[in-house]
Amino acid sequence: MSDPTFEEPSSEVRLSRNIADKTTQRHSYRKIAATGWTSRLFPGARSAIYLSDDHLLHAKQILLFEKYRRFYFSDVEAISFSKSNRWIWVSVVWGFLLFCSLFWYLGHQTWCYVTGALSCLFFGGLLLSNLIAGPTYVVNIQTAAQIRRLRPVERESQLVKFQETIVPIIMQAQQAQQADINPAAA
Repeated sequence: MSDPTFEEPSSEVRLSRNIADKTTQRHSYRKIAATGWTSRLFPGARSAIYLSDDHLLHAKQILLFEKYRRFYFSDVEAISFSKSNRWIWVSVVWGFLLFCSLFWYLGHQTWCYVTGALSCLFFGGLLLSNLIAGPTYVVNIQTAAQIRRLRPVERESQLVKFQETIVPIIMQAQQAQQADINPAAA
């Protein structure tokens, strides 16, 4: 995935001076979450979340195409999460495949033993890594205009780290915005 700091505007339309100044402004980004190693091995969707001074950037890559979504801290209405049973079902599948790989040992030939050992190691490693990674969650971020799912923070440890990092920043930005709108209430 390319670094969003170096992305150039892709539009060929001439912009007014004010808009052009805003688009050429560079933001420094810090990656705070990314999808796991399995999304890097298999083709499909991988995504990452970057933190800037005033917004989150959700970069999503599907095969050869990238999509970027910005979520300004002052616009975020909610970050919702609910526990998912996906990690249990994936563990059941890896466990079943681990059990099935034991049938290679019934072959009583050397190549059957080697194939059985390799498949047991492979599926056992996948099962163990899934169990160590912990429970999964469905995480959504909501603004007035959109609701988007954040796949990079779907494991419990990633979600806790994300909440500890982002929620205070969002609350601070929204309190500052509220103070700017209504200075008598502050």
